[in-house]
Amino acid sequence: MEPEGDDDLDARQVAVQTPDGDSEWTFVPGRVGRDWILRLESPTQAWSGTGPDCFKALRDLRNDLDAAGIRIGLNGARPNTWSSGMQCDMGEGRVTYLLRLGVEGRPETVRTLGAAPLDAVGSIAEQDAFYARWLSERPTTP
Repeated sequence: MEPEGDDDLDARQVAVQTPDGDSEWTFVPGRVGRDWILRLESPTQAWSGTGPDCFKALRDLRNDLDAAGIRIGLNGARPNTWSSGMQCDMGEGRVTYLLRLGVEGRPETVRTLGAAPLDAVGSIAEQDAFYARWLSERPTTP
C-alpha cells in the first residue's frame, strides 16, 4: 500500500506534443513492489514504461513515445535532466538534477514527474547527448 498523499502516484493530465499537435492525455503512475510502472493514455492508444526507479521507468516509456514522435511534458523528459545513481537508489528516481553547462556546484533538483513546458522537453537521444556533454564540460577543482 502506498502512502496517502503521494503526488508522484496520482493519475493526472499531462501535456503532450504529437505530430498532429499539442494535447493533454492521462498519465497514470503506479508501482509493484519497488518497481515503477508509468502509463500514458491517449483517446485511442496507451503506452507504458517500467523500471526499478521512477527516472528509468520514464525513460522506458519515452523510448516508445520517441518512436511515435510524441513528447511528454514532464521534468524527467527535459534534455538537461539526469538522475544520479544515488537519486535512483535512495530516492527512487523521484527527483532529478536540472543540469546547466559551465555551472559549478551541485545542480538544482526538480521532481522527475513534475510538469514541464513542452518547449523544454526532448528525446532520449537529446538527453543522453546533453548528459555526455555536461559530464565532459564539468568544471573541475584543482
